[in-house]
Amino acid sequence: MILNRIEPGTPCTVRKSGETGKVNRIFFYPTKFEIEFPDGHIGHFTSKDIEFDNIDQKEAVLKVPTVPSDGIGKSWSDWFPFKGESLIEHHFSTTKEIMWEMLTSLDMYNVWFHGIQRALPVLDTERYVHQYSFSQMELVPGAYFKIRPSTVAPWFQCRIMTIEKESEFGFTFRTTPLTSEYIQFSIRETEYGVWVTCRRKSQGLFSILNQFNWQDKSKILQELDKIVPKVNFGSDEKEDQGGSSGDSQFGGFSSRQDYIDYAINMGMQGNMDFVNAIPEKPIRGMAKAGIVKAKRTGVIPNCPEKASGDSTASSSAGGVEALSKEDQIAYLVNKGLDGDMDTVNAFTDKVIRGKAKAMMVKIKRGAVDRPPMPEISEAGTVSDSTQPQEETEEQLIERLVQKGLDGDMDEINALDNRVLRGKIKAAVVKAKRAAK
Repeated sequence: MILNRIEPGTPCTVRKSGETGKVNRIFFYPTKFEIEFPDGHIGHFTSKDIEFDNIDQKEAVLKVPTVPSDGIGKSWSDWFPFKGESLIEHHFSTTKEIMWEMLTSLDMYNVWFHGIQRALPVLDTERYVHQYSFSQMELVPGAYFKIRPSTVAPWFQCRIMTIEKESEFGFTFRTTPLTSEYIQFSIRETEYGVWVTCRRKSQGLFSILNQFNWQDKSKILQELDKIVPKVNFGSDEKEDQGGSSGDSQFGGFSSRQDYIDYAINMGMQGNMDFVNAIPEKPIRGMAKAGIVKAKRTGVIPNCPEKASGDSTASSSAGGVEALSKEDQIAYLVNKGLDGDMDTVNAFTDKVIRGKAKAMMVKIKRGAVDRPPMPEISEAGTVSDSTQPQEETEEQLIERLVQKGLDGDMDEINALDNRVLRGKIKAAVVKAKRAAK
């Protein structure tokens, strides 16, 4: 009920004093109620001051979005004698796996973290190139790395103190010899991405120095957001129905990680069309992040092979897979209408499965007619075993390394894939050294 339409004489109670009375008159703009009490005195109150009997007064609540449109969350900095603390929050439209990769890529800190000009690992190794490679550094509590500030100051050592995969990452940090900070990043997953919180704490006589340049320090996560691969957390089901379907849940691979590793290898070979065509946006985002890391570190995961029983083999084997898409939809529709929904739900192609279910709804409503049941052929006579098998990357490397050891480098030098060519040449050199 609208409160300014309450009938005169309605019983009510004053919230503050507990007195009971009845509504005598209603005034508008702003709405006020004239209340008459049993002893005869009159009072004037707003709707917040009184409660009406048998009327539910719902409190107005401001609804704010769970995720800010710009992603910016809390941001504050405080200092009191000999102790300073600050906090910034930011929401990233990405996965926690990608976010963890970005936060632990210390060699990228100079791009977004204010005050760092360059970062290098601290490694006890004789090889010169390894002294400058974060790929040789193990991210564990107690590990050291050094940073050069964006000033004339020399290098300062930092130490990893906290590391909990895809959750927390903390380290000591300093840009002056007078004070040190402890910086901790924490990741909290949400329905539409992840919240990242950065806490900075310092103690000591000169801890107030860490409060300088707060305007720039408070924007480090906004700078990081510019380079983090984005993931659209829209409806995957709708997207799958509108896009192309794969042979299985992970594009024909046995696991999601194999799918990602294969996409990374394709991207390093210059085949970004394969990466961009991945229908699952979280997987596509992780693949692009892996490509960025592979280009930066030079470490490429092994290229996995697809699981046996791909689309070519299935089509030659006959059965439902050998039917056209229209016939597959008709087959599933007939199965579903006959009560066999297990066959419909178990069908791997989400697009065809979705179209079949949509047609079943239309048939039940009488909008369309039931399609005839297609004939399912037996296994085909064409065998894939007669077709020449494509040489895998491992077989190619093994064959070309042997040719290189025999002195034949022509085919190696003619390879278009520079990464693969470098791998083979490195293997040839290593084999020659081992032979000595």
